[in-house]
Amino acid sequence: MRKKAVAQLIPRFLLLLIVGCTSTAPIADSPSSVPPHTMLPTLTVTSTITPTLTAIPTLVEATPVNTMTTEERKNFLTQFLSDSGDCLLPCWWDITPGQSWKDAEKVIHKLGGNLVVAFPGYDPRTTVYGTYIIDGIPTNDISIEEKDGLAYSWHINSTNSQDSETLRRIWKNYSAQKIVTKYGMPERILLRGNPATNSLQYGLYSLWLFYNELGFSMLYEAKIPKYFFGGPFFRICSETDPLLNIEINRQSPDNSLALDRFDRTLEEVRLGTDIGKVLVIHSLQEATGLDDTEIYNTFMQNEGACFAIPSDIWRAKH
Repeated sequence: MRKKAVAQLIPRFLLLLIVGCTSTAPIADSPSSVPPHTMLPTLTVTSTITPTLTAIPTLVEATPVNTMTTEERKNFLTQFLSDSGDCLLPCWWDITPGQSWKDAEKVIHKLGGNLVVAFPGYDPRTTVYGTYIIDGIPTNDISIEEKDGLAYSWHINSTNSQDSETLRRIWKNYSAQKIVTKYGMPERILLRGNPATNSLQYGLYSLWLFYNELGFSMLYEAKIPKYFFGGPFFRICSETDPLLNIEINRQSPDNSLALDRFDRTLEEVRLGTDIGKVLVIHSLQEATGLDDTEIYNTFMQNEGACFAIPSDIWRAKH
């Protein structure tokens, strides 16, 4: 993980931007049956060399002054997050990763943000630029990876820990159930559970959906109700649990780098850091004892998707 940041970069934003391989394929509409994917049961930790942070001049020339008011920017931000302009992922508002950098920069400017250099990518021709949008509900870290004048990948991290209902409402079209309904069974579903340590606290969990062949991944971080404290299992309900954070990573069809690289937790595991060595992450199949068909059918339930998870499988590694 990178420990230093460019002076302009917000510290929280730097934690979300890390680097490491995937392929993409054409997007299909909502499935009538479960696509034949093979799940990866465990995470493999491999060593890598993190690129040295190097000061790089900004790529984009000065842009015109944004004439939108603060309220207009908030409204545009809500619309920007809620429906992606009706195109399918990894497209977002008619901009597919791999399109012109200028198009992407114009959208960020409308949101009231200014892209600044974050760090170079593993590919010597890529640079990651980022911005932090704070005048809206929720707050958002947005970054774009540039390569040869193209927006090579997009990343949106949206957080509102004080008002999870507003966060869920804004992102209702991108809930785990909606994503599985529209794009089919993910190639990987990973889960990290952290049940409450005492009866006064909430537990937390992270749920990842990976569509490597389509070029996008989703992360949902939510609370585990405290009434599961001390029990032999807890339940996660992706459509109703208090949502704290949602993250979308999207990249161009010819991008060979792993979608995992921008997820700080998975990168700790992949790099084998001191933190990564004690993190416990399972596939959803391992955590629930369900197969792909059973998991898919659970996500398709009209009343929401809930999974029972044993509490004792989340003990830290030693």
